[in-house]
Amino acid sequence: MLRFFNVSRALLSMHDVLFDSFSHNPWIDGLKYVWEDSDHMFGLVPPVAGIICTLFFPLYLPYSVLFPPRRREMSNTSKLAIAATLAYCACYIYEHETSHGLADLIHGTDPKLQSLLKRCPLMKRGPKPPVWFANRHIQFIPWILQNEMHKRDGAVQYQRHEFTVTDCVDKSVPDCTSHDSMNDTISLDVFPPFSLSDEVDNSTDFPRSTPVILFAPGLRCHSQDLPSNSIVRAVYGNGFRSIVVNRRGHTPGSLLRAPRWNLFGDVYDLEQVYWHIKRNMIDPGTPMFLHGISSGCAVVVSALAAWDKRSIVEPHLPSPKFVGAVAVTPGYDTSKVLEPNRFKWPYNPLMAGMVKDHFLSQNEKVLRDFNATAFDAAMAAKSLQDVLDASAPFAGYPDASSYYAHANPVNDLHYISSPVYVLNSLDDPCCRIGNLYERSEQPQHGGKSYAEMVAESERGIVAVTKTGSHCPFLDSPTLVRDPATKCGTMLNSWADQSIAEFYVAALDVYNDRRFL
Repeated sequence: MLRFFNVSRALLSMHDVLFDSFSHNPWIDGLKYVWEDSDHMFGLVPPVAGIICTLFFPLYLPYSVLFPPRRREMSNTSKLAIAATLAYCACYIYEHETSHGLADLIHGTDPKLQSLLKRCPLMKRGPKPPVWFANRHIQFIPWILQNEMHKRDGAVQYQRHEFTVTDCVDKSVPDCTSHDSMNDTISLDVFPPFSLSDEVDNSTDFPRSTPVILFAPGLRCHSQDLPSNSIVRAVYGNGFRSIVVNRRGHTPGSLLRAPRWNLFGDVYDLEQVYWHIKRNMIDPGTPMFLHGISSGCAVVVSALAAWDKRSIVEPHLPSPKFVGAVAVTPGYDTSKVLEPNRFKWPYNPLMAGMVKDHFLSQNEKVLRDFNATAFDAAMAAKSLQDVLDASAPFAGYPDASSYYAHANPVNDLHYISSPVYVLNSLDDPCCRIGNLYERSEQPQHGGKSYAEMVAESERGIVAVTKTGSHCPFLDSPTLVRDPATKCGTMLNSWADQSIAEFYVAALDVYNDRRFL
């Protein structure tokens, strides 16, 4: 069955190459959807079967002891079931042994990238998960369990800084003026902590000149669950300080004070945070990096595009600069990324409900007072994409069209010149891999796909793995040391290790960028 899906995919790829003029053929598009949806649903079989066995085996065991079955010859149906199970296990193991590592590695034109890639052997290898966790859905189970254990027994000991951000009422108006009604407080969680002394931090391990990574968490996420925080632990072991920017509404226990909330994050808020950190929290010349995870990738990519574009179009204005940046499992075009055929069942309805509960229901008064029509439409939305469309007024735009015209991260993607490492997986159930290879509908992109744009960029890198699911990227059955707890261990995530490797390499190859 899995082989059939792979053959189908190969034939569809050949069609796109040989008959590019028919790339929007409804029949082919329908066949692609059928393949993707069938592959996704087929992947649900192992976890569902495992849940059923877990629930019913404890019940069947005492029953079989009390009422032992009569000895009789095995029926043909039973033989067929056993044969089918063994055949499935054989196909599963074969798929695991042949479908791991990298499916694609795309990089830009800067000659320095070759030097960087030589320093990143893990990036070029890709992950190979344990056979029992190879399934895209099952990968979530140990990953989530680890994070719950970390939060309960070994939480990262962050130092919290609160910071007030401001904004204008209507962001669709050019050069709009900030208004106090849009002021709110966000939290910056720092690990390892800065010295509490007002004097210069002379710590030998992590002084104020330590390289800093700004993290943009994912959907409903925060510093203790980015999702997961194993990456914070991994980069700590490589000598980096992490600052998690908990966006408006993301800090646990903190409600919105202003009716300003953007599901994907706000570039203007992030820029205020950048200058606050640069001027008040770290030493001059400290290397800075930017890191987005899942939905947090949108604000990271939008920010890099806006700031790199400003450096070209308005060089007299100051622009945030980073030695490097990372985007883990981005979805690219936010105007369609959360549609049910791209962000698959059961995750789409599940996350839509969780987003409504976390951001809308508990902030109902402040949001409804600002725009009751938008609030009701968002609460009535059936999918995540519908929630995003309806909540555009809370992000500062009159409607969804205006929101995507100003805040879609792919709009100015071609302006990004910063070194960026992007991770995507073929089996991602939440961000369809086709998002990367589809042709942009933006007229300024000339009909190119986002993959083609990365290949023509100056310093972009996209690693597409054959497996990894949505963020875990489990690699090998062994555990690795947890640098944050010294004596603890954590799951071996290829993403964590390759990202840490990239940051170290970028610090070596592009170190001069910290002085820009």
